[in-house]
Amino acid sequence: MTGRIGVLLLNLGGPAGPDEVRPFIRDLLSEPAVLGLPWPLRPALASFIASLRFRKVITHYDAIGGASPIGECTAAQAEGVAARLGPGFVVRHAFRFSAPRIPQIVEALAAQGVRRLVALPLFPQASRSTTGVVLAALEKAVMGRMEIAACGSHAGADGYIEALADGILSRLGDAQHVIVSAHGLPAKLASRDTYLPDVKRTFAALEKRLAGRAPLSLAFQSRLGRGKWTEPYLTDEIARLASTGSRRLLVAPVSFACENLETLYELDIELPLLVRSLGALSIARAPVPGTHPAYLAALAGLVRRALEDAGEARHAV
Repeated sequence: MTGRIGVLLLNLGGPAGPDEVRPFIRDLLSEPAVLGLPWPLRPALASFIASLRFRKVITHYDAIGGASPIGECTAAQAEGVAARLGPGFVVRHAFRFSAPRIPQIVEALAAQGVRRLVALPLFPQASRSTTGVVLAALEKAVMGRMEIAACGSHAGADGYIEALADGILSRLGDAQHVIVSAHGLPAKLASRDTYLPDVKRTFAALEKRLAGRAPLSLAFQSRLGRGKWTEPYLTDEIARLASTGSRRLLVAPVSFACENLETLYELDIELPLLVRSLGALSIARAPVPGTHPAYLAALAGLVRRALEDAGEARHAV
């Protein structure tokens, strides 16, 4: 197998059961790009927050089946990408904060003779708190043993936009308005990150693809704490639309490659309980790209483009 090219689909991960919820929260919040505090205050606060929140979060996971679906989904995405790339590639998936962890999979790829590795972060809109985190973990695990080519964000990739648009149209029904929902960021982090421009690229591409089918607006979900995050908040946008007469709504999450707690619990369970208090009558939800064929084709295309770019860079040197 020597000489085959490795491809590693990267994500943050998610707990596979209740025993993993507390360490997952602790490890996530211990990441400098996620909780911007100095050591040793950051890990101490992360452990404290995890001890306060993990029981409540376990009940949320219980409501969606007891575990995060991200492991099964990402494994299926890796299989789909492998089928589109062909036999010259070894395609795996790995997570930063849950199994299979990045160092474990890097060791397995090294044992298979992989010396060239394409990193494929599964965050359509790049951010230091997501894309940056998994790429830094990969660099640390590789320790110079492999040549790494990293795929860029795919905020406007045709196959990604096609998958989102298909999902929206499949659930549109009699909805009067579509809210494109991106995961929020603390305002201080967003001001020095590439994430917001990427979100706007996704929104603009969806507006173009769905022109004449449904009006769209952009909002942000998953705010934590009382600090200022990217606006408008999803609940505020629902209230605004309801006040103008758009009371049957569809929310389309665009920041996630796989279904997860933010979609299956926050959007599917919590949000419908709030809509009437916000003035809306109903709210449906479009699926994430997951294993949509166009999305898998787009991911395979990103891998090929990263290899082409890496080849051009070597040639220039």
